[in-house]
This record gives sequence, C-alpha cells and structure tokens, in this order.
Amino acid sequence: MSNMKKKTCKYILTVLLFTLLVTVADIQPAQAAVKLNASSVNLCVGDKYQLQLTGTTKKVTWKSSKTSVAKVSSKGLVTARAKGTVTITATVSKKNYSCKVKVNKTFKVDQTTVSIKKNTDVTAFLSVSGGVNATVADKKICSVAFGKWDGDYISATITPKKVGSTTIKFKNTANGEFCTMTVKVTALPSIATFQSASISTGADTLIVGESKLSVPFSLNRASTKTYFRVYDENGATVRSISLGSVKANTKKTVAWDGKDTDGNPLSGTFTYAIVADGNRTDAKKEVKVLAASPFGKGDGTEKNPYLVSDLNELYLIKNYNGAFFAQDADIDFNYGMNTQLFDDSTPFTGTYDGSYDGKKYRMTNLCGYNSVFGSIGETGTVKNVSLSNCVLNTIGSLFAYTNKGTIDSCSVDGKILCNAGNQAAMLVMYNKGVIRDCTVSGTLNVEATNVIGMTTLRAGGIVFQNSGTIAKCTSSVQITQKITVGTYVAGTMHEIYAGGIVSENASEAIVTQCVFTGTIHTSVILPETVKDVTPDQTCKTYLGFVAGTNNGNIVSCVNASSGGTLGAQGTGSGTVQ
Repeated sequence: MSNMKKKTCKYILTVLLFTLLVTVADIQPAQAAVKLNASSVNLCVGDKYQLQLTGTTKKVTWKSSKTSVAKVSSKGLVTARAKGTVTITATVSKKNYSCKVKVNKTFKVDQTTVSIKKNTDVTAFLSVSGGVNATVADKKICSVAFGKWDGDYISATITPKKVGSTTIKFKNTANGEFCTMTVKVTALPSIATFQSASISTGADTLIVGESKLSVPFSLNRASTKTYFRVYDENGATVRSISLGSVKANTKKTVAWDGKDTDGNPLSGTFTYAIVADGNRTDAKKEVKVLAASPFGKGDGTEKNPYLVSDLNELYLIKNYNGAFFAQDADIDFNYGMNTQLFDDSTPFTGTYDGSYDGKKYRMTNLCGYNSVFGSIGETGTVKNVSLSNCVLNTIGSLFAYTNKGTIDSCSVDGKILCNAGNQAAMLVMYNKGVIRDCTVSGTLNVEATNVIGMTTLRAGGIVFQNSGTIAKCTSSVQITQKITVGTYVAGTMHEIYAGGIVSENASEAIVTQCVFTGTIHTSVILPETVKDVTPDQTCKTYLGFVAGTNNGNIVSCVNASSGGTLGAQGTGSGTVQ
C-alpha cells in the first residue's frame, strides 16, 4: 500500500510540475519578428545607407552579392560604389533577409515603397543637368505632379485616386537612369470644397476684435478628425481649430477671429486650409489681418474705410495715403493748423469722404497759413467735406493748393486776408482735375500796400487758375481787391483780375453750369500828393462774374449777383456760350 501511495504522489507531482511549466511558458512575451528595416533602396554612387535587422540579439552576418556595386560593413552600413543593382543579405541563425539596392550615378528617389491614403510628397535627387519625368503604370490608382526645384532636389506629390497598387517609374531624362516606386493606396482622402469666404463687415481685411472670417466648405467623404488651420507667410501653423467629425457632402462653416493659438491678435497676410483625416485641402486664397485699426475702426478699403473722428486721426491719413477714409465726427482745428496734409511731391491719392452713414460732418475753426489738403493727386478724390469759420492769412486757398483729382460736393465758408503775394482763391489755387457741385462763401480780400512799381492782383471765388473742369458750382464770395500806392511813378500801370468763379481760365479749360451770387469790388488809392491823376489812369481792371481772364470755355454759367452787370469774362480769347 505504501508503495502505491508513493507512486501516486510522484505522479501528481509530475502533473503539477508539467502544468506549471506550461503556464509559465504561456505568459512569456512573444518574441518580436525578425525583419530588415528596408526591402529596397535607391542610392547614388557615394551614398551610404544603414541597414538594420531588428527582432534579434544574435550575431548577424552581412553580405553583398556584388561588392563592386555596393559593399556592406559588418554592422550593415551599405556604401554605393558603382552603377548597378545588388542584393544585400543579412543572415542570422541560418535564415536570410535581403534588401535590393539600386545604384545610379546621378539620380535617386528617396522612397521605393509608399502606402498612402492622402496626398504624399516624395523627393527626387538629380546631380546632373537634366529633367525628371514620371510614368504611372496604372493611372486609375494615382497621379503624380512635380513641384519646384531646390538645388539638385525636386519634390513630387502623389495623389491617390483609387484603392489598389501600382508602380511609378521616375526617369532622369539626361542620361536615362531610373528608379521604380511601388505605391499602395489603402484609402481615399477626404477633400474639401470651399464656397466663397467672407468677412463679417463685408470688407476685404479682417480686423481683430471688429470682424471675423467665415469659411464655408463641404467634404466629399466623411472625416473623423477635421481641422481648420491658418498658416503664416512661411507656412507655419499659427492657428488650428478642431472641427471633430464632419459628414460627407454636408455644408459646414468655420469662423476665425484673427487670433493665434494663444489668443494673441495677428497682423499680416495668411492662408488657410481644411485638414481632414490628415489630408490638407487649401482654399488657395489669402486673408489680410489687422491686429487693430489705426483709426479705431475700418481697414482702409472701400467697403470698410478708415473712420476719421478727430484732428489727430486727420493728420494720421498721411501715413495711409491711397486708402479710403470717411469722417464720422465734426473736426475742430481749434483755430490753428501748422502744416497741410499733402504737397505736390506726395499728393493725396486715396478717397476722403466727409460723410458717413448718411450724415455729413464739418471741419471748423481753421486759422493759419496753409490749406487743409494741400495737394490732391490724379487718383485722389475728396467729397462731402464742409469747411466753415476758416481763416487764411496769406496767399493761397483754404481747401487745397493743387488739385489733379476730383473734388466733389464740398463747401467752404471762411475768410482770406491776402496782403502778400497778391493772389488767392477760396477753394483751390491750381485746378488741373475736376471740381463739381461745390459751394463757396465768405470774404476774399487781396491787397497790396505801399506800392511803387507795377503790381498785379488776382482773385478767384473758387479757383485761382483753372486748366481742368469746374462744373455745377456756386460762388457767393464777396471779393475785394485794393492797391494802395506808396510812391507814384508816372506811367506805371497796375492790373487787377477777378472772377466770381476763377481768376484765370486757361486754354481748353472748362467752366460750366456755375452760378455767381457774390460781389466784386476793386479800388486803387493814390497818395494825397497826386492831384491830377485818377485811379483809372494808373490801373486796369479785368472783372468777370465767371473769369477775370478766359482763354478756355465758359458754358451755361449764370450771374445771379445783385445788379448783375458784369460780363462772364473780363478779358481773354476764350469762348462764352
């Protein structure tokens, strides 16, 4: 019996030990598969490539099938030596693992096998002067397009079209060398189609804190990880907005506030894209962003002009010449203005509108020695500007000194006291552009005192010298010109020219459909010692309710001043119709 028990115990122990060994074996981690890090490689003569056999700690033996083409070190470093094809073999535990190496003299592609589900970039190297072409074996699977050269390298983008496999043959057209790439398309990308993006203000520029960019799009295939991304001019991502899952063929709109990932306002020009499951679809459009408007509101475009609200912002338009401006508050010069905004070397080339949102605003209390705008260039437009209670104490004009652009629907009411320089006009001195639908009123005094030699005075109710067009304007200016002779010189003849609209209307210039309702007074004061000479013997006056001198054209103008005895022109060879 005791022997029987011993045998039974021994049997049980054996079974238990076997079970334990099996259990321990079952919980051991599975050994990693032994494999080579590349099955094929493209190289150029002189290139090196490190092969590695992973999944084993045993000794590996390396061998090249043709060392004259490529040799391999004991640690798997392949060195390309001559043009040709060679097989590198790694042997471990009597098992072989091989890599096919193609060696060209001058040409290679950085990948021999790609597995893609979105647009994928590869790079070709070309060290001789030539070109590269690519041939896709099955064009239904994918297409390929080349980018730009960067030194000896050129990028190529593979676009998947259908799930499946094919090959692409890249060829150096200079010497016929080629490399072959296997392409496996595992899935098709989600591609975004963009509708027209818009800025909430209707303007062309996004202003942080004032407007937002809205980008509507749809995907041709559903995407589980969808992002709206913004890129700077260097291509770096400055903002990424997660949109999560997006269904196929469903319109979705994303809004961007002009801020970066950290919430900081951006400024500059940016591009944007939709990235759906790793595939990027660019909108192919740029968006301009201002961190903040320098005028508080507006971006300087026609749809969203800079809003000028005070004197400081009026001076600021010099720094943004060429933009669109609108005045949205009355501006008080506080009885001073030291410098005009623009001059002939840098004329105003933008658009300034003295009205905003249907309301017209004023500029008041100018007192100084310069006009407001100075010089208006050929592309410049100033409209709906109202100047009132303004004083000029010198030669010149109140609104602008030179106009080559357009002055439209503006008004001036003020005083000009010109006692030096002998010529002045209420609106503009030299007009080479268009002035229309403007009104001027006030007093214009041009005086010369202590005169000895010949003196000429010139005054124009609206313009001093016109070589452009003045149309549908009204002048109610009270013009006074006076010469006070200090020392009488026998035979000296003075001249006074005055026009209710313009002092001098040049050849081919036009004044049309204008109305004069003001007055013109001239006088010459002689010394008391001169008793036998009358003023008309020392001064000639050329006065017209339109022009003092007209060598151009006066058409359909009206004298509505009290008395109405003046003719349209004082002198000149122009026409009056």
